[in-house]
Amino acid sequence: MFESLAHWFDSLAEESRLFNNRNDETLHSALASVLYHIISADKKVANKEKHQFARILKQEFGLDDDQVNHLFEAAKSSTADPQDDLHTVNHYLKQQPLVRMNFMQKLIQLVDINGTEDSELALFYQTLHEVFPEIKQD
Repeated sequence: MFESLAHWFDSLAEESRLFNNRNDETLHSALASVLYHIISADKKVANKEKHQFARILKQEFGLDDDQVNHLFEAAKSSTADPQDDLHTVNHYLKQQPLVRMNFMQKLIQLVDINGTEDSELALFYQTLHEVFPEIKQD
């Protein structure tokens, strides 16, 4: 009985994660890129934003500080198209509505750290339409 309870708790923790194949480094890089583009959309990266960036990556993938710093620097110097990274993130994102909403909530918290600017909102809405294509754009 205790073994089945332990398995149930483990499965709950796994279900709370947002992504399938969470150990895939392609996903790590893509999410880091998307997050970096959001926090740097206003042309400055505050410590609170960098902390939230790290928190999301650690929480989702169990990464350590060195791994997160490496992903931050790679995203910072990347010239890749953020739209491609957004497609990659969406591909790995679990396709359950509640999970997708939780992902968007994390992005809202990230956008709102130092007040919301139009450039940050534009990236948020771009992500929203990628994750929820059923939402019509006017």
